[in-house]
Amino acid sequence: MLSEAGKFRPATADLPSSLLVVSCSARWLTRSAHRAGIRALAIDHYGDADTRAHAEQVRVVPGDQGSFQQPELLDACKELAPAGSIPLVYGSGIDSKPELLETLAGAYRVIGNPPSIQRVFRDPPSFFKLLDACGIPYPEVRYRPPADPRSWLIKSGCSEGGKCVRFCAQESAGPHEYYQRRIQGTVHSALFLAGSGEAAVVGISDLWTLGHGDRPFLFVGAVTASDQTWTRRSQLEAWIARLVQATNLKGLNCMDFMIDRQGALHVLEINARPSATMALYDPDFRRGLLASHILAVQDEYIETASTGGMTRAFRVVFANRRTPVSPGIDWPCWVADRPLAGTAIEAGQPLCTIQAESRSRNEVLNLIQQRAARLPDILFGATASDKPPTHH
Repeated sequence: MLSEAGKFRPATADLPSSLLVVSCSARWLTRSAHRAGIRALAIDHYGDADTRAHAEQVRVVPGDQGSFQQPELLDACKELAPAGSIPLVYGSGIDSKPELLETLAGAYRVIGNPPSIQRVFRDPPSFFKLLDACGIPYPEVRYRPPADPRSWLIKSGCSEGGKCVRFCAQESAGPHEYYQRRIQGTVHSALFLAGSGEAAVVGISDLWTLGHGDRPFLFVGAVTASDQTWTRRSQLEAWIARLVQATNLKGLNCMDFMIDRQGALHVLEINARPSATMALYDPDFRRGLLASHILAVQDEYIETASTGGMTRAFRVVFANRRTPVSPGIDWPCWVADRPLAGTAIEAGQPLCTIQAESRSRNEVLNLIQQRAARLPDILFGATASDKPPTHH
């Protein structure tokens, strides 16, 4: 069943004193760990200043299309924490490789969904069979090339943040990929906690995507306070409850979905681990959402929290070309994922993240735009004659 806010029994399990945190970007997990009083040892792709501010140690392991390569990641884990010494919690970049997660689970106590669940959600035939069994609608899929490719997309069960979504008319699907009919509408995400066969929705967000190079649907940000009707929210809660009952999902997860032009809902994917939208709701929880994730995995529920009327948003800014990071940059408080001084961000890579918060949704959206417009002057100076452009 799906629990309502305030119906969870009080948490009784203790939180670990230390955690090995592995994610493409570990900033939001390490920040939440810091709020819970957990010592974090982090591994991610970037090693930005914010992650380093909240983690005791950080190791940077480069990745490909939003995932980790096994030898490099395992070496970094062993360097930070001997096998079995502390638990491991994972975000993005691990769930797309269940065999890697299985190897990690053989060396550490992994807090999160096991490899068997990730295989269901990352294998397209298994995933869509599960949705059919639960009576959950999704855009039409097929595994053979369509006769008319113009209204179809190619997707992968093993990608992150829309990095591998592309137009079908331009190429054919490869291994572990499938064709999905393209529908017009808006993209959203429902963040939820699950455990003991129950679930509670934390919040629903609107997702932003951007065409960037050869990635036409790259995830670049989100905003809370999604304007969903009671009927739609009830439908999402019912679908989440069915999936949790069918799979025994645990911890913090998210369901990405679309609303088409006729108002119908279509599920796109399930991320069976903490997602980036966690950062939008973490301030509402007394000890942060990582603590809630850990306790939910252990089947020790806590109450869900209210946003208190606040709207929050973040937007990732990408470098258009190689961008050196000057030591003299005075970063404002609304910038996160700040790159280290003296480094350089390569073209197409995330440069930083813009954040905004207000009780007014319109004000938040305006702030995101205004701050994005100010960013070049902050990075390169108001009188700089050659400011490398940025995508936002």
